[in-house]
Amino acid sequence: MHATKLFIATMALSVFTLAYGQTYPGGQSQDVEKWVREIRQEYNLVKSRISTLEKDGYAGELFCLHAINNKYGKSYPAVGEYRAETFFYYELEANFPPRLRMVVETTVSAGNKAYFEALYNESGEVLFLFEQSSYDNNRAKRLYYSEGKIIRYSENNVEKRLDTMSDETLDEVIWTSRAATAHKTRFDLFYEAE
Repeated sequence: MHATKLFIATMALSVFTLAYGQTYPGGQSQDVEKWVREIRQEYNLVKSRISTLEKDGYAGELFCLHAINNKYGKSYPAVGEYRAETFFYYELEANFPPRLRMVVETTVSAGNKAYFEALYNESGEVLFLFEQSSYDNNRAKRLYYSEGKIIRYSENNVEKRLDTMSDETLDEVIWTSRAATAHKTRFDLFYEAE
């Protein structure tokens, strides 16, 4: 029985590593460093555009879809206080579907606070995720992606290797990755319905 569980755990980790590889497709650490620098530049560019959005008004480079879940503060069953506020920042050109560039979400639930950011490239692929929540001692998690694969993961600015993580931590990483995909799907569905 123990051997079966060990085999299943090993296979799950192998599949995870294939799906969310630790290395850049080029395979070299200098490639990862270069790619992470490029992602950070893109992140800073998009955040800069967001910071001037309200002031720039009509001339701004991005559009913003703002959604508030439980705006009036009704008590959630078995949770109590719950409110999620999500900002979808996107680009829009004539005759093209909107391109999501960043999602920023703040959530307050049962006295806990969570902050989430996801950066997307112009093709809609996730480039970067950041998540910090009082649910897990405000641990700051950062995930960098290339071609849909995680190339770097860090907690509180300390790089962690995916292949040495516990199953519980891997589950958290997968859950965080799925959140970015879920936000992109919500955004796409909103504009598909128009």
